[in-house]
Amino acid sequence: MGRAHHRRFFLSPEGLAGGQAVFGPAQAHQLVSVLRLGAGDRIAVFDGTGREWTAELTQATPRRAQARLLVEHPPETPPRLAVTLAQVAPRGAAMDLIVAKATELGVARIVPLEAEHSVRRTAVSGGEARWRRIIVEATEQCGRRRLPELAPACAVGQYLRMCPPSQALLVCDQGGGARPLAEVCGTLLGAAEVAVLIGGEGGLSPQEVALATQRGGRRISLGPRLLRAETAALAALAVVQACAGDWTSPDGGAVAGIPGLQGDGVA
Repeated sequence: MGRAHHRRFFLSPEGLAGGQAVFGPAQAHQLVSVLRLGAGDRIAVFDGTGREWTAELTQATPRRAQARLLVEHPPETPPRLAVTLAQVAPRGAAMDLIVAKATELGVARIVPLEAEHSVRRTAVSGGEARWRRIIVEATEQCGRRRLPELAPACAVGQYLRMCPPSQALLVCDQGGGARPLAEVCGTLLGAAEVAVLIGGEGGLSPQEVALATQRGGRRISLGPRLLRAETAALAALAVVQACAGDWTSPDGGAVAGIPGLQGDGVA
């Protein structure tokens, strides 16, 4: 199916019953008026929990569409490392970008945060409904079947107090003594969960960094350059996925040539 990612649609389990998929008006408009699909055309539908089906449209008007489920795809293998992005929300549209790209990069959970140095302390107000729509759209586009969880927004301190002890915590900090992220990822091999805490435009305060380290967080560096909040988040997630997440080799070995990591060609 050409450009198949444009023909993937999320439906809640309630919209998938009795072997049928029932679409709302917005999705019907997308199917009929944008994609120019009609009865008999095939699409993919998924429920956000890991299940996906090939379906055939049986009704298609600009305001209502319905499809018959034909075959369920093989189960999706869950990633061996569940990644949480704990992100201090930057101003403007930057958080929208972070939410979309973090979804594409396979995070399991996104936690919007407010920090002491937030440029706008109300950056998360009213954003959650929009971010949920962005998550759905990004999940449809990138081919993953599970929607990442969008946690309720909270302050950095509150989030750190709720962090489970079993979850590795990486804290992005440009202060002296922070270790390169690629090196720290060597300690994540075999871990089940990791959280990456990224500050906003003003970074994390010394008090927030201290609280994070008291909670077992490890201070990590993303290199010698000062990165924008959205760049830092996506760079950190890419490194974690490449070194310890689902970009590693199928046998569980890490990327060769990354300092401190296992894999072919690495001492």
